[in-house]
Amino acid sequence: MTVSLTYDRAYSKTNQENSLSDQFLVTLGANYERKTVEFDTMFRFRDKSQPDNGQKKGHIQEGSSITNVINSMKIDTNQPQIKLEVVSPGGIVAAKDTVTNMALQNDREGHRVIAGFNADFFDVPTGVPLGVQVTDGEVMTSPVGNTSTNLAIMENGSFRLGGGIAVRSSLQAEDGASLELSGVNKIRTTSLTNHAFLMTERFGSKTMSAGTKGVEVVIRPSEPNVKLRPGQMVQGVVEAVYTTVNNNIPKGKFVLTASGSKSDWVKQHAGVGKTVSFQIDFGSELNNARYMMGGANHPNAMVLLENGKLTKEVTDILNARILDHHPRTILASKGSDLYVFEFDGRQEGYSDGLSYLEGAVYMQSLGMEQAINIDGGGSSTFVVRKPGETGLTVMNRPSDGEERPIGNALIVVSTTP
Repeated sequence: MTVSLTYDRAYSKTNQENSLSDQFLVTLGANYERKTVEFDTMFRFRDKSQPDNGQKKGHIQEGSSITNVINSMKIDTNQPQIKLEVVSPGGIVAAKDTVTNMALQNDREGHRVIAGFNADFFDVPTGVPLGVQVTDGEVMTSPVGNTSTNLAIMENGSFRLGGGIAVRSSLQAEDGASLELSGVNKIRTTSLTNHAFLMTERFGSKTMSAGTKGVEVVIRPSEPNVKLRPGQMVQGVVEAVYTTVNNNIPKGKFVLTASGSKSDWVKQHAGVGKTVSFQIDFGSELNNARYMMGGANHPNAMVLLENGKLTKEVTDILNARILDHHPRTILASKGSDLYVFEFDGRQEGYSDGLSYLEGAVYMQSLGMEQAINIDGGGSSTFVVRKPGETGLTVMNRPSDGEERPIGNALIVVSTTP
């Protein structure tokens, strides 16, 4: 494939004369804006091995500009009545639903959901988020190793936004032997041949595991109804061992599902009646996060801005994916304000979508300090409760033509009566 790259200019611009603007105050501390922005394409390229319909394939051919309809919300986290939460469909990890439905599931008197957005990348068949999620201080799901991005909402309402965090997960047997876990509430598939996942009732009713020669053990916690919280050790007793797959996850209990050498470790050290303890650790400060989401194991989970500067990853123009134009959802920050930007795309004549490079430079032009890309494409959804209305309105035009069921959502809550 031959790709010709032409440098155009190192900035994007708002076409003020032709801009369509719509702004209103959702509630004190949450401002909504919609505008149409014309971007000078920073790099123009053409795939010479493809016919002249590159735009439909997500590539911009040699040209001068693109148009984007942008929905955005500025959220003042210093306002005590404003809360940010990360939620799952019906509180279940292995499930999918629309942003609107997840918002409504968490809407109640004194806890009014005023906005909702798509969140993490997820496993399309099952809805399991690929990265980390903490909801109300409980670990919903977590990868092993580092995440790529991170949004953490602290107990006092402040937030942390930026790059990946190191996740450490381990289980210890009563004889002192230790096992590194491969994650929390992830699915053990046939392709994962040497893994160990800790499952909680938040995952769903069954482990959904597959494969042969594995093992699953049920752990009864020493403290009834204990939740898996970052940085806190949980102790329990193994009460059952199964060599079958897709076993039940009993309410109030945990299941350890393992394969390969990790399965052999479990058989040797975690038999029926044995005491085990386990812990998930995000680091001293982030262990105190009330809510958290962070992308992992997905090429589009990337940091766009770090301390106001473009990252090396997003400026790698030899990676044509950095220049592709699609619907995007971006989280950005300036001081104590968190911003959510949603760029519609894949809709010729209405909105073209954005490349990562253009998105990063646009965030920089707005004076943002940190910015990360979260799930986008057909998942990009921007829901708002308009002033004076009791229902929620989808403010953007999802590229699927309707809301896509997704794995989790970021919601904005007002506690004002």
